[in-house]
Amino acid sequence: MAPDRQRTCSRARRDRGAKLVATAFAILTTMWATTGQAQAPSRTARVGLLLPGVSQATAHEAPGFLTFRDALAQQGYREGQNLVLEVRAAERQVDLGGLAVELVRLKMDVIVAGGVAATRAAMAATQHIAIVGVAVGGDPIAMELAQSIARPGGNFTGFLHGGPDPAKLLQLFKEALPHVARAGLVWNPDNPIVKGFVERLEAEGRVRGLTLRAVQAKSIEELEAAFATLSRERIGAAYVVADSLWLVQDKRAAEAALRHRIAAIWGHVPIAEAGGLIAYAPDTIDQFREAAGYVKKILGGTAPGDLPLQYPTRWILVVNLKTAKAIGVTLSPTTVNRADRLIE
Repeated sequence: MAPDRQRTCSRARRDRGAKLVATAFAILTTMWATTGQAQAPSRTARVGLLLPGVSQATAHEAPGFLTFRDALAQQGYREGQNLVLEVRAAERQVDLGGLAVELVRLKMDVIVAGGVAATRAAMAATQHIAIVGVAVGGDPIAMELAQSIARPGGNFTGFLHGGPDPAKLLQLFKEALPHVARAGLVWNPDNPIVKGFVERLEAEGRVRGLTLRAVQAKSIEELEAAFATLSRERIGAAYVVADSLWLVQDKRAAEAALRHRIAAIWGHVPIAEAGGLIAYAPDTIDQFREAAGYVKKILGGTAPGDLPLQYPTRWILVVNLKTAKAIGVTLSPTTVNRADRLIE
């Protein structure tokens, strides 16, 4: 072969090799750029978020909102690109119904509701828009929110709050306050699913040598009165059964226990953050993260009623050492050491 032709063939092979390398590099670059990121959906999604216990002015700073928004971004939905995220929040339960209707009028594709009160308000407002409940307390079947846990049916699915196991709860109580032999048990009789839980707690208390003095409270004012009763009876500790009544007025609830120097264990983390002594509750922030996955499935065509309701998979313990000092309570080192979060 002539030298000129040899040089031409060699150059052609080099050019083809360079093109192959460039093509492979482009493919790998694209793969690297999209690794760990969801494929961005082309259609704009309209998602509503209904939050109790926070004002509209501060809703965009709420941990549940921030976690949910960031989780949606990881699913490929980003505000300003392919997502319209409408947030409505109210500090009072009575305002949730009107806000749910407002989200329906805005023609949301999905409404995510925080807590049972918001979930019920959303379901009363629409039978057509998909609703994903987060931290939904109580029995969803007894409350006629769902037909079953595995297949809730209709336009509803979500994540349940669920009550703690009575044995684990009272073990925590005795561990935190080992010298307590009598404690209050504060509960709302208007909550249809609480009575059975209270009965199980009282039975477990007898097994563990802890006498529980049950006191009813149907409002934040009655909660104050319940703590006053316990204080008069020289009962300095109590477990307050989780209820949205206390959650939406977390600061007032925490202050009531502090005022009467009651070492209270609560079923809602925000109450410990607001000044309550101890909270033992499901990780609802994690549930907001999981809710984004359900929203993506629904937007992709899955019927909400075909997605099973999920019980909490993670419980967290929050201990407020500032409150312990304020009411003169010494918590066991074991409880302090095992806390997921300490407030000092």
